[in-house]
Amino acid sequence: MTSSIHPDLPDFVALKKRFDDEMTAGQKAELRRAAQPEDLMLKPAFYRLLRGKKQNSQYLRIAFLLPWVEHQSTATHFGIQCAKAKVNEIRLFQIARSDDPADMIQLRRVAMQIKPDVDWVRFGNMLWFWGPLAKRDLIENYYLAQYSVKGTSE
Repeated sequence: MTSSIHPDLPDFVALKKRFDDEMTAGQKAELRRAAQPEDLMLKPAFYRLLRGKKQNSQYLRIAFLLPWVEHQSTATHFGIQCAKAKVNEIRLFQIARSDDPADMIQLRRVAMQIKPDVDWVRFGNMLWFWGPLAKRDLIENYYLAQYSVKGTSE
């Protein structure tokens, strides 16, 4: 499933399926143990996951979060799940204000805390195009969900 707007995007769902179904427990653990995205460049499992594709910072972000986030095609936005899990807004703003790699490390910590099921098409796109707009979208979805949960939306 690639985006029709960006036909050259990887199939994020297929990457998640490859991680879940084809990688050994040791390879999965190798990816989980990376302290920051750059560490993945020295892990053979990262290159096995990519299957010959040239690595870049976008693939590093995907692989860094892949072990911690499950796929569910009908899942709500990650920001909405953060609101429902009562993640403190300060943590979301730390992600939004941080630079690479601190933002990804913080995002992964939140994912580890709430154990979300995400639509990997949408979540993969967010990670692929990670930057000010994606961060703003995360914050906006968090607040929209937070106020709709409380019943104070207008």
